[in-house]
Amino acid sequence: MTIVTRRDFLASAAVASALAGSGGAMAARTGGPLLLHDSGLGAGHRFAVRAAALGGTSLALEGDRVRQLRGLLVSEPASIFGVTRRSDELLIGEIAAEAGYRRIALVLHRPVGVMVPICAPDGATIGTLARLAGARWPEAFAELALGGVEKCAVVPATGMAEPALSWVLIRSR
Repeated sequence: MTIVTRRDFLASAAVASALAGSGGAMAARTGGPLLLHDSGLGAGHRFAVRAAALGGTSLALEGDRVRQLRGLLVSEPASIFGVTRRSDELLIGEIAAEAGYRRIALVLHRPVGVMVPICAPDGATIGTLARLAGARWPEAFAELALGGVEKCAVVPATGMAEPALSWVLIRSR
């Protein structure tokens, strides 16, 4: 069970309020968000299931990642949310950077249940949410990606965080 302090609760309320009220900088670009996941990761599967429950779609990475991503970037999504392995995060980051995207958040999920958020200033709230969500982060990440903060499910978190990376890229030009 995760113990949430009053300060953490108020921080999460402020984050949720800012994201819901502004529509988020991530949604203010050309297209909507693009969600990607590694179906071989438990966290990736949970992310995709929650996205589907919210009426969205997370695409599984498969085959030639370079060709797949270049095809997906043609629609100029406003942001890219992913739950993948490190190798895919690096490859996608390089391809997306060529298309004008930059990473604002990277959350390392470790098998011991510790999450390490690495965020740019405009992605700092994502790190706060990751810490507060704990083992339920893949589901909360899908809610964040699809603007479903108001639809957050009250589901008890069980187990520890699974090894994975979650990350956000936004269009910078």
